[in-house]
Order: sequence, then structure tokens, then C-alpha cells
Amino acid sequence: MKGHVARLTAHLTLVGWLALVWVGLWGSASPANVLGGLAVGVGLVLLLPLTSLPPQGNVRPLALLHFVGFFAVDLVRANLRVVAQVLRPRLRLRQAVVAVPVRGASDRLLTLLANAISLTPGTLTLEVDRPRSTLYVHVLDVGDGPEGVERVRASILRVERLAILAVGSEESRRGLTGDAGAGARR
Repeated sequence: MKGHVARLTAHLTLVGWLALVWVGLWGSASPANVLGGLAVGVGLVLLLPLTSLPPQGNVRPLALLHFVGFFAVDLVRANLRVVAQVLRPRLRLRQAVVAVPVRGASDRLLTLLANAISLTPGTLTLEVDRPRSTLYVHVLDVGDGPEGVERVRASILRVERLAILAVGSEESRRGLTGDAGAGARR
């Protein structure tokens, strides 16, 4: 019984969101748009049924807030770096593709990490090598020498650590035990 109520709630929530998007796309909340959005939502839910995914982690609100805050600050810093690079065109950029081994995270966590990297100006996830748990990231400017590459790796691993703390499974959180910053876990 509980499963049916949860499934019905999920369907109704999805229909509501789809109707809201429909009304937003039309730009006015007229009765025809609301009814049309509900009809489209019900049609999509019936034609494309939800699949149940195995749980891959829990959302921890405080850790998620920390992740979002860090990501927002990182976005501002990255934007400022890119603006500086554009305004000083004589500056010679050292582009690189950096391989970053990750801790065998779930598909959901790898997707979050790859998107966070790609959304940050100056970096782009080129490939996710799932069998080797490695991300290949293009960096606009790694700076001078191998320490620049290591700085990029350390930055990406910090984002990964915060993502694991925010939405990772208990198993992936246990994998952070050997991490130097694991004492700050929530």
C-alpha cells in the first residue's frame, strides 16, 4: 500500500511540474493553458512511465548547502579568471587535458561532478571513463609546470569530496576516510 501511495504521489508531482512548465512556456496562466498543461502532463506520465532506480545515496541538506556555496564561489572565481584572460590577450595560455581519477563514484555522482566541472568557466569534461573511474577535463589555463596540473586535480577532487558528502552513498562516504580533509565531514 505504501508503495502505491508513493508512486501516485510521484506521478501527481510530475504532472504538476510538467503543467507548470507548460504554462511557463505559454507565458500566461489562462484556464486553457493550465488544463492543456495538465493534459500534456498526464499524457506524458502515461506514455513514458517512471522507472524505479536503486538508491545511490542520500541527500544531506547541510552538506548540499556547503557544496552549492562552494560551487557558487568557484563559479565567480572562474568567471573572474576567464575575464582576466580575455582582457589580457597577450597572455599565453597553457591549455591541457587533465586525467582525474575519482573514487569509483556512482553514475549519479559522476554526472553531478562532470556537470559541475563543465559549468565552471575555463574547464570542460571531455570524457568520463567509467571502467577506470577517470574524468578527462580540458582546462583553459593550467599555469606553469606540473604544479598547475596538480592544482587542477586537487580542485576537482575537492568538488568530488563535497559532492560525495552532499549526495553520496554511505559506501562512497566511507571511501573518504583516507582523505586528508575527511575530518570536516558532516
